[in-house]
Amino acid sequence: MAEQIMKRKIYLTYSAKLIKEAVICDMYDKLKVRFNIRSASVSDAVGIIALELEGTNTQIQAAIDYFKQRGVTVEPIEQDIIEG
Repeated sequence: MAEQIMKRKIYLTYSAKLIKEAVICDMYDKLKVRFNIRSASVSDAVGIIALELEGTNTQIQAAIDYFKQRGVTVEPIEQDIIEG
């Protein structure tokens, strides 16, 4: 049985050195996990993005791992939403 498609909302916190890098775009190019930027706040010192990821649990976890490998802090916003 195939994994269910779900949505997970997370906060990404970028340090100053990562702000100008296309980390979310790079994740999509590599993993093809759909995303929706829900809100963002960026200054010269820090960037905070509320991001909704859509895919299977395996795909979403791969995206989260990718962000962490790039040096982005990842925190959950709320519980997962399973698409019917």
